[in-house]
Amino acid sequence: MKLCMRTTGTIDTDELRTLLIDAADELTDGESRLLEARLPWDGHPILLADKQNRPVLVSFDPLSGQAALLNGLQATEQVATALPWINQVYDALQNQLRSPRLVVISYDPPPGAAALLAGCADIKLFSYKVIRTDQETGLLLEPVITSGRASIDKTPEHEPPPPVATTGSPPRTGPVALPTLSEEEKNYFRQL
Repeated sequence: MKLCMRTTGTIDTDELRTLLIDAADELTDGESRLLEARLPWDGHPILLADKQNRPVLVSFDPLSGQAALLNGLQATEQVATALPWINQVYDALQNQLRSPRLVVISYDPPPGAAALLAGCADIKLFSYKVIRTDQETGLLLEPVITSGRASIDKTPEHEPPPPVATTGSPPRTGPVALPTLSEEEKNYFRQL
């Protein structure tokens, strides 16, 4: 028996939506329930409920990580504002007023992914690859891990942490310089 497996580039939005709905349990770290497959906001994100009955927004774009992130942030704000109404419509949330978690999926990570992951615990970023095996199509979802998280996540529990080198200068306590925002990001945050 011959198995033909290959990766392909990006796919269209509707096919990606279908594959993400199929992978909903992996995106929410366990059992999930589909509440809405296509919300009426920019990017038409997916609304799920995780195993703790917390809303999870899945924002995606086949090509642009920036569009997926901006659409997801906007939808998160809209869901948080409309949560009392959403709780009335979806019994799966059990009237909890916890803000939604955001999962952003794109072919390449959005700009500023390291700063975003360092500052926002309720956001997960994934890049994807499309895998075609004979006549079946699937997704390979890879979590975006920054160098800071990667060193934490990949340190085995049995190894002690490496020694910290000390120097004569005091540690920096001032503000950390963040990467500059693009014009689209600046316009988005001005609207808030």
